Amino acid sequence: MPPSNTDGPPAVVQMQASQQVYAKYPFTRQASAYVKSLDLRLEELDSPEYLAIVDRAEERIRQALADAIVSPIGNVSSVAEVEILSYPVAAALVASIDDDFLRRRYALSEAKRIDSLLSQEDDTRLLDIAETSLQWRVQKQTSKHGTTNMLSIRFIDYLRNASGFHDDHWKLVNRRMNLGWVFLEKAEFARLMSEEVKIRIERNLEQSPKPDLTHVAPKLASRVEGLRQTLAQRKESLRSEKLPGNIVPAAYPPCMRALYGDLTAGKHLPHMGRLALTSFLLTIGVKTDDLVKLYTSVSDFSESLTRYQVEHIAGQRGSGTRYNPPKCGTLRTHNLCQAPDDLCQRIWHPLTYYQQKARVLSQGGE
Repeated sequence: MPPSNTDGPPAVVQMQASQQVYAKYPFTRQASAYVKSLDLRLEELDSPEYLAIVDRAEERIRQALADAIVSPIGNVSSVAEVEILSYPVAAALVASIDDDFLRRRYALSEAKRIDSLLSQEDDTRLLDIAETSLQWRVQKQTSKHGTTNMLSIRFIDYLRNASGFHDDHWKLVNRRMNLGWVFLEKAEFARLMSEEVKIRIERNLEQSPKPDLTHVAPKLASRVEGLRQTLAQRKESLRSEKLPGNIVPAAYPPCMRALYGDLTAGKHLPHMGRLALTSFLLTIGVKTDDLVKLYTSVSDFSESLTRYQVEHIAGQRGSGTRYNPPKCGTLRTHNLCQAPDDLCQRIWHPLTYYQQKARVLSQGGE
């Protein structure tokens, strides 16, 4: 597959320019139509001429598992078609593995890549993609003196995506709004776009049929097995990643185990869920820096804001008061009591559960 160049007839140059856009934003309608026109079939992917595409597809998934972001390609023009086609191939591989954690992690990672690219685009490109591919109602706002440019979106489209963010400045009550239009800075607009892309990718992966690659594309099936092993290892490492040696994850109460699993999978945690998990982990010995790292998979992660919140709960900021984990009754009130077991029936606080379960496990019990 020869690299593209910028020489040639105008029609060819225009096609090459379009391919570079599709490579950056493969979720767009135009990119999807282009891929569909190529009629690429899974059974073809075992052929040597598609090796670069399959390699990049596998790389996308491995980057998602390792770093929670798919790295943008530097020189898109030289590998545009590889980048375009690796996107649906990676989706097919993720679908074939059929794992909720991987689906969420991959969708989040692609969305982070797209956010980093969208934030560098001009306003016209952002508005065009939002209108044509996301079906948003958007417009550009200019102040009377022409000194301030902002992008705006209808509040219904805004609410559908901003509801997943935790930072107070995303709340509608804290936004500038006029006649149903919500005003956003360019970076905020790009961030909101990437959130919808994440939701769409995850939904498409959930709805995609699980392809049987064993007989259709044996070499591809072999790669899937390798990815399964990496996925299992990554899940295991996340369960105990950066935790002090004296901490016993197996002793977590069911509620904290569920919150911890959702956090490391990049799922939304309500405010009380974040407070409960953070205060619990701090109390049993997890350090502030390690807790901040745990939150990197969350879609609205901001290191400075997360560090402030964790340090506030730890009593290192503000009044200096350290927050204790909520009692079981409080957790039940907020629907955070998950799959209680026999021990849960005998205790009233998650820390009591942890202490008793850790003691039993240290004695060789179950």
